[in-house]
Amino acid sequence: MTSATSFASPEITRLDRSPESATAALYRAAIGPINTGYYVPVFARFEAAGRAGPSWNWAASLYTLNWMIFRRLWAAAGVYVTVVLGLFLLVFGMGRLLLHGSEAVDVVLLGVCCGLSYVLPGVFGNSIFHAKSRQQMAAALSATSTLADACQRLNQQASSRQRFLRLALANLALAALAALVFVAWPTVTMRPVSPVAIPVIGYLAPPVAAPVVAIQSIHRDAVPTAMPTPTPAASFVPGEPASAPAGAEMIVPLAKIATAAASATPQNPTTLPVAGPGYFINVGLFAKDRNARNAYAKLRAAGLPAFKQTLKGRTRVRVGPFATQVGADAAAEQIHALQLDAVVFQP
Repeated sequence: MTSATSFASPEITRLDRSPESATAALYRAAIGPINTGYYVPVFARFEAAGRAGPSWNWAASLYTLNWMIFRRLWAAAGVYVTVVLGLFLLVFGMGRLLLHGSEAVDVVLLGVCCGLSYVLPGVFGNSIFHAKSRQQMAAALSATSTLADACQRLNQQASSRQRFLRLALANLALAALAALVFVAWPTVTMRPVSPVAIPVIGYLAPPVAAPVVAIQSIHRDAVPTAMPTPTPAASFVPGEPASAPAGAEMIVPLAKIATAAASATPQNPTTLPVAGPGYFINVGLFAKDRNARNAYAKLRAAGLPAFKQTLKGRTRVRVGPFATQVGADAAAEQIHALQLDAVVFQP
């Protein structure tokens, strides 16, 4: 009897010192084969503390949506997308209207939004995954009668290596599609019409109509000035060939128009004065000259009378002047269509 008792004692001792508890086995089955060695100690700390707390997870921070999709955290993924989109719309929609921020303010706000979208999932990702694993473990224990069956059920629900490879291939396909769209997207560059070439076209028209064409073309890119009115040819009769003197009289006014166009067009449109009669449109004050040049190029390509000024290391881009506020408002709508700011003012 004594020998039987002494023989059974080592077996009982070996079972009591099992290297892994039932809870740890369930966690290992729920986590799956990817990063099991990382999550089991973290979840064990949560169990010892009696609650889940903040801890850092690089995968949840850097690959937030991919990590949530891989771990089947569908509710968390929906909340994350909604919060991020709402935050960006709030900051860059309502925030820009209320704060009238410059480029530096936009950069700061963008940094804050990106920081929150990366930091918050990294801090609370383990807590979210722990809560999901606990729900799966409770459901598996309720649906099975033994611990082995519960672990087998959790292994079937856990994220596998094949799921990881499929998700990686889907990301590569999306990246390739985005690159293809970016390369194949047509880029159309509009170039402004030179006002000096307009009088050449007007030479073929009657003398009375030529000055109107020239003045309209000059008004697009130059400051409105008093244009000389050419004297129409007295001997010009529509439908009949003009005599030599009449032809000479027609050429002289057109030459005056070309001279007036050249004098009215600024030699350097980037140094137009800020103050003056009429209405102006303030596009922005840029800290980086490259951004100012890009905005200026867009405006000039759209045929708008834009100019630049350097103020204390920054570059200001404006459009104008316009004789009436109606014309300035119409130009402001055209600038808004170019995804640029436009504020109409009168000095």
